[in-house]
Amino acid sequence: MTPQLSALQRRLNIAESRPGEDWLVLVENVPEWPRTASPQATTTHTDHPGAPFGYAPSQGHPRLTEALVKREHEVSASRLVDESHVLVTAGGMHAVGLVLRDLAARGFRKAVHTTPVFCGVYDSMRAAGMRAKALQLTSTAHDLAVLEGEFTEPTVVYVNLPHNPTGEVLRHEYVDVLRALAARPDVHVVYDAVYDSFDFGPDRCPTPVDLAVEEGGLTIVNSVSKNYGRPGDRVGWIVAAQENIARLVPRLEWEAVAVNGRAQLDAVAAIDRGNAELVEGVRAGRAAALDHARETGGAGSLPPGGTQLWLDLRVADIERFADFALERHHLVLTTSANYVPVVRGHIRFPTGIPAERMRRALTALHEALDDWRTHEAKGKVAHVGSR
Repeated sequence: MTPQLSALQRRLNIAESRPGEDWLVLVENVPEWPRTASPQATTTHTDHPGAPFGYAPSQGHPRLTEALVKREHEVSASRLVDESHVLVTAGGMHAVGLVLRDLAARGFRKAVHTTPVFCGVYDSMRAAGMRAKALQLTSTAHDLAVLEGEFTEPTVVYVNLPHNPTGEVLRHEYVDVLRALAARPDVHVVYDAVYDSFDFGPDRCPTPVDLAVEEGGLTIVNSVSKNYGRPGDRVGWIVAAQENIARLVPRLEWEAVAVNGRAQLDAVAAIDRGNAELVEGVRAGRAAALDHARETGGAGSLPPGGTQLWLDLRVADIERFADFALERHHLVLTTSANYVPVVRGHIRFPTGIPAERMRRALTALHEALDDWRTHEAKGKVAHVGSR
């Protein structure tokens, strides 16, 4: 099958081709740093001026693996992780793909995931030669029985918490489910924690780093992109048992040699600095969304985590609506076409944007919906493409 541009990228291309127009671009769930707290884009590496002129170690720059271990001690309450359990990757999706390719080489041909899943993860499963199956999972203890019915062959279980796009978070009871799965020789859990800074629930459960260190059947992937608002660095990491890291390092070396050394040193500075202001920015965006919902008579609740809202617009053809909103209201939206399976009528709406833009965007979205319903009632809505 020939790859095609996503609906998201197609709409972005239209907006970028018309730079003189005022667009509200709402496609990203990477949180934005507040203007008053925005860190430097790059750091000066006076003690490592030769970073661009040589390869970093394939497992990762020692300063970054050290910073990541410290981070997991502080953020994930780990007692066991050390540098031998960490591998630096070129972003979160590279980490996911690397682990899936390794598991495929070990005989895993089936992968299961909750509904919906980011299409990039689904495509990575397929690219690794796996059959991917969507399940109706709840992130509760009830999932264990559902999953056990799928283990007729070696199976990968992909878990993403906080979940993109629904915002579901890890709960303490679910760690027992993960432990039971990781103990099975015919199961491997790939735990995607790229949003683990954004759990706003009252009883936060840390990412189960120590379980990954102790159990060879669970691997954690994470990223600087979402957790530190730096997608341009393309730096992620894997936490796993020593035997898994030892097997993944030569695979990364064979595929990419090493991750960009200067980007790794920038990631060290970002992690050392912390992300408290970024998290508070998302919290402020969530509060603005909640206030707007209450003011307009909408539902007064938010998901417990994540950097986005998963909104049901109750529109039969969400792609036609998104094209309509693009052309008539200059809204660039991410629809459920970015996920597998496609969920009717849904869009992903970012919360990691300034509160003022959040209010403006939600007002514009309501206006676009009212306009859509008026035109639909008159039979005037047509599929809109680029000019």
